[in-house]
Amino acid sequence: MEKKGENFREVTFAKDYLDAFAERTGIVEGKGDAANRYLWTDAFAVHCIFALFKLTKDQKYHQIALRLIDLVHFHLGRFHPEDSRIGWISGLSEEEGKNHPTAGGLRIGKKHLERNPNEAFQEQFEWERDGQYFHYISRWIVVLLQAQKETGDEKYLNWAAELLLASEKFISEENGELRMYWKMSTDLSRPLINSMGSHDPLEGLICAATIKENLPKRNDELNAVLQNFKKLCTGKDWITTDPLGIGGLLITSVRASALKNDEDLPSSSKPQKLLENSLYSLKNFRRFNSLNGPANQRLAFRECGLSLGLRVLDGAKENSKNDIAAEFDAYIPLADKVESFWESPENQKSATWTEHLNINSISLASSLFAKFSPESFG
Repeated sequence: MEKKGENFREVTFAKDYLDAFAERTGIVEGKGDAANRYLWTDAFAVHCIFALFKLTKDQKYHQIALRLIDLVHFHLGRFHPEDSRIGWISGLSEEEGKNHPTAGGLRIGKKHLERNPNEAFQEQFEWERDGQYFHYISRWIVVLLQAQKETGDEKYLNWAAELLLASEKFISEENGELRMYWKMSTDLSRPLINSMGSHDPLEGLICAATIKENLPKRNDELNAVLQNFKKLCTGKDWITTDPLGIGGLLITSVRASALKNDEDLPSSSKPQKLLENSLYSLKNFRRFNSLNGPANQRLAFRECGLSLGLRVLDGAKENSKNDIAAEFDAYIPLADKVESFWESPENQKSATWTEHLNINSISLASSLFAKFSPESFG
């Protein structure tokens, strides 16, 4: 509690960002637009709300977090409101869809409909169009795993398993080689972007291994997709120059370390290897980083993804079995620098902050909350 008292200002700021987001997007009943859902931002908002519960012990935050999960499932587990198709993406009946809301995957939550099969690809506009991203799916699986920890309710584990099984459609085999698509259509029937996310197979593997460990009765169903992720990860390295990617890799390292048994992980995906790749990435980032530029040339949510990863790793360090974890102490000032920069009212006037207000503010809130409740984000 002493640490929390010393940093009360930061917790207050984080809560203010979260409260404003909750009102804008209808998480608070009677305010905002509850249909204004975006899977990535909502995922981290759930983690923030669970963190706030741990800090305040106020039961209402538990209920708000679970309400947000239900809102995401209701809006993003169903077709886009402008789509000619209606109902649950999975094709299940209304009642069955409520019981299995993730069985068809979850939409991104973009404003514009996905590209139709006869429409030409336009790279810039594709960023504004709906569909499914695997790296958003894997992040939501982590949310559902966290919800099970917080509530003890096995339904969240089952929803995580069903979401993972639906996401197997991101994996394809071409010329005898497995690969993944980065973006799929809403119904998962066709790829929208053929390239593969650099960390998608790794995140899928750690999600699959975690679900398998916690829900052994569904292992027979999960084994095929787990083996595919294992093949996709074998022999890979995960070094990246992207700050958001580095932060994600740090969190994935913590999650891999939390597995009771890592026998399903190839050597390239063992916790020690992931930490080594993270450390190498951080060294390169610090050498060539752009954290000294003006706000209008930077993206807060990408930088806050890095600071969040550092906070989560720092919080897990005491329980780490890897000696290398101590080497990350030298990089914690990067998190301080990022948070301080984006807390500045002047920097929050920049277009790069205001045009991405929801994702920026929740990413910053996540990093700030993770200083006090890192276990809420792993």
